[in-house]
Amino acid sequence: MSRTLRFITVILYIFVATYGCVSSWMYGTRFFLYFTNLGNLYCLGLMANELVRLLRRKPISLPLLQWEFGGLISILVIGAVYNLLLGDPTSAAYWENKPSVCLHLITPILYAIYFFSTRPVRKVAVGGIQCSILLPYLYIAFIYTRHLITGDQWFPYFFLDINCIGWIGALCWITGLTLVFIITGIIFIHLGRRKAQKVRITHKT
Repeated sequence: MSRTLRFITVILYIFVATYGCVSSWMYGTRFFLYFTNLGNLYCLGLMANELVRLLRRKPISLPLLQWEFGGLISILVIGAVYNLLLGDPTSAAYWENKPSVCLHLITPILYAIYFFSTRPVRKVAVGGIQCSILLPYLYIAFIYTRHLITGDQWFPYFFLDINCIGWIGALCWITGLTLVFIITGIIFIHLGRRKAQKVRITHKT
């Protein structure tokens, strides 16, 4: 991806994510209780940093690459879970909710395109997978700590709602989603390494 195209993609992402987050924030006071919003804010921060990095022409460090990979897995899982389990992309109501479309569909696609077009996925290794797990675990800890401190019985997602599915049910969902994060990360790293090997073979021939 050329430097000009990088600028365009980053600015477009920042615009779409900002619109989605600001619009969602205006809809209610529970904005910070949704992993969708927090994950998008996290990736928005990374892309804002990327814009600064592009302006300064600074190379990316390995720790930053790993945290960006964690953001990639989070935002892709956000999109997958919502579009497959919670939302209905075939309905008119889905597309009428523009902030939701921005945060559940457009930003995951833009972030993934940018990451895979500009980042050496083969270098991510175990650290990237650890980052991808840490982000949702911090969120889960926040949700349940809030529940225990405030006594609020409302939960943002059904798979965290211990009032409906109990602690065992929530634990099963958390375990399943953890495996999704890990397996997705391993697949992406494996594909990145295979792609790098093919490039090296092509250069040798």
